[in-house]
Amino acid sequence: MAMDPKTKKRVNNFVVVPVVVLISGLIRAVVVNMFVLPFEFATSGVTGIGVLIEKAVPWFSAGYTTLILNFPLLVLSFLFIGKRFTVISGVAIVFSAVGMVVMEYFDVPTYAGGEPIFAAITAGVLGGVGFAMMIRIGGSTGGSDIIAMLIHKKYQATNISWYVYGVDALIIFASIFVFNRNGNATVASVMTPVLMALTEEFSHAMIGDVILTGFKTALKYEIVTDEPEEISQEIMTKLGRGVTCTDVTGMYSHNKRAMLVCVIRKRQLAEFNKILKKYPNTFAYVINAREVIGKGFGN
Repeated sequence: MAMDPKTKKRVNNFVVVPVVVLISGLIRAVVVNMFVLPFEFATSGVTGIGVLIEKAVPWFSAGYTTLILNFPLLVLSFLFIGKRFTVISGVAIVFSAVGMVVMEYFDVPTYAGGEPIFAAITAGVLGGVGFAMMIRIGGSTGGSDIIAMLIHKKYQATNISWYVYGVDALIIFASIFVFNRNGNATVASVMTPVLMALTEEFSHAMIGDVILTGFKTALKYEIVTDEPEEISQEIMTKLGRGVTCTDVTGMYSHNKRAMLVCVIRKRQLAEFNKILKKYPNTFAYVINAREVIGKGFGN
């Protein structure tokens, strides 16, 4: 039996959100202590700054830096974004910071000695999972995410990704000097932290994007044809997808034709192309739809 809306909201607020916040915070702590610090490369945002400071000042944990630098951002978030967003983000930040300190204090085993590239990829994948989880419940992992939200609220038409990338790029660039202070740096030793950071950043972005939108992506076909009825029937019968038809005019020949519009799942691509191959006089093109919501595609 389905829960009524009020019960569902209570379960979400008092069960789902706290669990997700806890898991996301712990993921961040594991990423930093097990995969980032042992291989000496900087992640993005405030956590990356914490990693650099801990490398320069070993007795000062990245967890402390994470709390200190995020505090003013959370204050701004409370004033300009919203209470719920700030509370959820703040609790996640505290969990991750405490997790970092505790893991260092108890000397929890790390991936040190393993393959650096696997460390960077794993850090990115886990970080992307934690980030997507927080976005799903209306929070963030702090740092540059909060900065992006503040910029977007002030300048909604601005592409905030470039601001975030700019901040992250400065942190990655700074890692060159922090991780190579002995004066005997080689090209490999200089570039390795940078390449690992970029690998982590790419993995983080890809996994986060897949979790947030990937499961709702689809393909939109627009088909210009003289046989709309035949093609439509095959699509509806074999693929179970609806088709919209509109009349169009070719401006070169001035011939009247029909244009079909259809949205399908990516797994149906091969079968869809088989249908189109039966109609050689048909012209079609496909567009990636990042997110599809509605009947036949879930909520």
